[in-house]
Amino acid sequence: MSKYVSLITWAGMYYENPPSRDTLRRWARNGNIYPAPELQGREYLVLPEAFYIKPNKCAIRLEQHQPNGRIGRKSSLLEKLINESEKKL
Repeated sequence: MSKYVSLITWAGMYYENPPSRDTLRRWARNGNIYPAPELQGREYLVLPEAFYIKPNKCAIRLEQHQPNGRIGRKSSLLEKLINESEKKL
């Protein structure tokens, strides 16, 4: 089982200049982070392998957002989601 981290810590792992706390909380409320963060007390906690889903691109094709143009391998979670969406087509 993975440990949860705060939204600020999560953003620091993926962004050179992370978004503000308010922006991160809005993303969490709107469902732009998958898997969805959990609200515990006053703080959102998220899995470290979670990724941001662009709201205007989610209907076109499921892919991982790559901040600052970095290229990396897809997470295993994203690969499972893509495979499941292809099976339904």
